[in-house]
Amino acid sequence: MKINPDTAADVLKVFIQEDRTEARIYRDRMQNMSYTVAVASFAISAFLIGNLSHISIVQLRHVTLLIDLGLVAIMLIFFWRMKCDLIALRKSMRARQNLLNGLDEKENKDIDPFPDLKHQPHKPDIKDDDLFWVLGLSVIVVLIKMSVLTMGAASFAVAKGTP
Repeated sequence: MKINPDTAADVLKVFIQEDRTEARIYRDRMQNMSYTVAVASFAISAFLIGNLSHISIVQLRHVTLLIDLGLVAIMLIFFWRMKCDLIALRKSMRARQNLLNGLDEKENKDIDPFPDLKHQPHKPDIKDDDLFWVLGLSVIVVLIKMSVLTMGAASFAVAKGTP
């Protein structure tokens, strides 16, 4: 359907604003997930060390290793899935911005605010590469904590007074 350029511009501006809001939501989810899972890893380890009288040192090592590797896997899978969605969102936002910039005030134009992203040759102009730092640092912190607990489980048992 052909619409006048003013209406088309208004529609595209609303869609672009919604894309920006959704991108912020995606970024917040990715950051919060990384921080929350890292803190959860420490909380689970503190709980396990607190219940050291019920489990052996070997069990503590194995449980810590499995739980932390599972949490790292959850972080990576969730991040990868959300990053794919964020890239598609950024591509769609750029396509809408190109539509907005291509509007001519003198002619009615047929616009499609939902472009097919498979045929978009360009990459998003906002890459969100800083999210890799957030994820990477959270994963490194969890892996370091896992290594310390796995290799030094006996020292925690001695400090707690468990044989």
